[in-house]
Amino acid sequence: VFVFFFSSRRRHTRSASVSWARRCVQETGINAEYMGINPQSCYRKMDSSKFEYAKTLPQEMFTNNRKRFLKAFKTETKDIPANSVMLFKGTDELSINDTDCSYEDHPESFFYYLFGVKEMGLYACINVDTEEVTLFTPKMSALYRIVMVTYTAEDIEKMYGMKTLYLDDLESFVQKQSPKKIFLNEGYNTDSKQKTIIPTEKWIEKYHTGSVHAILSNCRALKSEEELHIMRIASKACVESHVAAMKACKPGLRESYLMSVIRAYGIEKYNARTRPYGDIVASGVNAATLHYIVNDKIINDKEVVLCDCGQAIWGYGSDITTVFPSNGKFTPEQKTIYDIVLKMNRTVESRMKPGVNHREMHLLAERVLLIELKALGILNGDIDKMQEERVPYLFMPHGLGHFLGLDVHDVGGYIEGKTPERIMKPGLKNLRTSRNYEKGMVITIEPGCYFIEFLLKNAKELVGIPTNNIDFENLKPYMNLGGVRIEDDVAITGTGIEVLTKLPRSTSQIEACMAGKDWETIPEETKLYEGKQQGLTTSQFLTQQSQKKKKKKKKKK
Repeated sequence: VFVFFFSSRRRHTRSASVSWARRCVQETGINAEYMGINPQSCYRKMDSSKFEYAKTLPQEMFTNNRKRFLKAFKTETKDIPANSVMLFKGTDELSINDTDCSYEDHPESFFYYLFGVKEMGLYACINVDTEEVTLFTPKMSALYRIVMVTYTAEDIEKMYGMKTLYLDDLESFVQKQSPKKIFLNEGYNTDSKQKTIIPTEKWIEKYHTGSVHAILSNCRALKSEEELHIMRIASKACVESHVAAMKACKPGLRESYLMSVIRAYGIEKYNARTRPYGDIVASGVNAATLHYIVNDKIINDKEVVLCDCGQAIWGYGSDITTVFPSNGKFTPEQKTIYDIVLKMNRTVESRMKPGVNHREMHLLAERVLLIELKALGILNGDIDKMQEERVPYLFMPHGLGHFLGLDVHDVGGYIEGKTPERIMKPGLKNLRTSRNYEKGMVITIEPGCYFIEFLLKNAKELVGIPTNNIDFENLKPYMNLGGVRIEDDVAITGTGIEVLTKLPRSTSQIEACMAGKDWETIPEETKLYEGKQQGLTTSQFLTQQSQKKKKKKKKKK
């Protein structure tokens, strides 16, 4: 007997909706394709006017997630003692400081992935041999129903179709299994360095423990067709809301107004109430701050506006960044930098397919940036040497992209023993994954170019990067621009990619969209970089770094 336990850490359970039993496949053009939408026609079939929100997704989707996980676990785990169990814990209600008000509920992503349960405070048990699931829910006083929606064990069992007991029975339930070992989802997030949520009950300490975190993280990194379908919907909702913001933009508005346009559109059309991350609406020099979430500046005439905002549908997020001129017309300097970043984006996407390495694509984007900035006279010198010295970091101080799913920076980027390790160099250490692309991965592609004054002036002191290749005089016309980032959500297919985010991307398309014209009739016509992939491959880069270390050691001797 092998049992898994999961939970949602919260003292009580509540929900704002009562329609729990409805399936998402219900007489709509958008949902009729649930089990296998044609990617080539998804934009035509997904008509938001026909979108019908369902409180929960079909339970078989989560059943399939569990089956994939259990199969991977049994295949990859060498020592599985008889009568073993696993315990996992989800999310508790989180109070705002010392008040009796709480932050918005956000289910623990591993827990939701396996069971589809959105309520807080639940545990779940999987018997690995039989794959039987038992949920455990807190027992609430009936008086709580005066102020919130609560559920009994019988309610939970009816909603989710899984045997449900009260949380008070958890310890005795585990004891009856006589487990030889308890496996936990013990690990840490490689981006935040935060530990995963695991049960901390004292009685667990008397058992031997192990972890399934690496296996479960990898399962989440490879999306099923059902998950991809939901992410297409989330991406479409996000695309439409960004287009609405473009059309609404004009000088004199506050940044937060465009944020409200994007949020309101998602809620009105898709019931997308939960934000996948903090909205970024940055105008002018604010666009040089990567995670600018203040959003309170008045938008001036002839500034660029950078919107990095997502939408979340049934827990799965989208993440798009658009950049457009505040008055509807790009200045020559804005257009120049924008076209460079779009070239970076499209060049990378043109070469993505299974087996291609993400770090190599980051280096490719850097190379395009260096070549174009050199052509403008902003940089001078040898491209390969500048890349080796990490000069691209000064203009793009972040990685090329990140996995996307139930978390906006989704898990699976770095898995000990399974994936390449980080290279601890500026820009490369910022990469959230260095994996080869595989079918089912969903990853953002978001190259950028920023003009960050304090970083450019103090690069040697702050990050050890020389600035002798930068012509600061030629740089001056661009310093007030802020920055440009162009972000798409991309799914890796069996032979290439599917770009989930169909947006006005070229400057002519954006200007047409903002003028209320049909931008989709305007060809993009982005010229791709056709040179070699990059000056140094990852293996060449590592070899070069190793040789440098050896030379330094010889000099010291």
